[in-house]
Amino acid sequence: MRAIADCSLRDLIAVAVIMAASFMTLGCSSEARPADLTAIGASAIISQYWSQDLLNHFRIVFHSDTLIECGVQHDLWKLSETIDRGYKRTSYQLTEKGNKVLFAIDLKESGKGHEITLRGPYRFEIIGITPGTQPENRNVELRWEVDWDKAPAELKACVPKFELSGHEVAIFSQIDTGWKLLSYLKPEDPVPAPAP
Repeated sequence: MRAIADCSLRDLIAVAVIMAASFMTLGCSSEARPADLTAIGASAIISQYWSQDLLNHFRIVFHSDTLIECGVQHDLWKLSETIDRGYKRTSYQLTEKGNKVLFAIDLKESGKGHEITLRGPYRFEIIGITPGTQPENRNVELRWEVDWDKAPAELKACVPKFELSGHEVAIFSQIDTGWKLLSYLKPEDPVPAPAP
């Protein structure tokens, strides 16, 4: 009978040791953080978002005396009149075709300070990664340009290639399973001070 008791006690101790080791392993894995964000990882996440038409609308501001007429001729936008509180306003609105090429427009009759928000397609390069305002954040500096080979012909006809590029800072946050792209800042935008 003693042999059975010793065997059961040994089995019980073995099970307890295995369970303790399992709990320690689980404890370590639950505290494990994703690897730090790399340029390759940031590029993959940005590309994934852009493929889903998320966070891929970049604004450019430039001067052109021919932009309005060109966009009307290529059916990207049209002049629209609206009445708001008794006041008649005229502005250019994207057409159905224009909505496939661009995200938004704010065109000026003066030709100065046209604002166009692009949809892409883009090419981009990661310039650098720095710590963000919070320990779990990273700022990813990137240069982008419209992929001229894939850009719609109407866009190429109306907007010069050198205007279709920019510089952004992508804000990433570390989450349980990896990294998430939150938003963009222009490099000249003020960055909030780190939390104490």
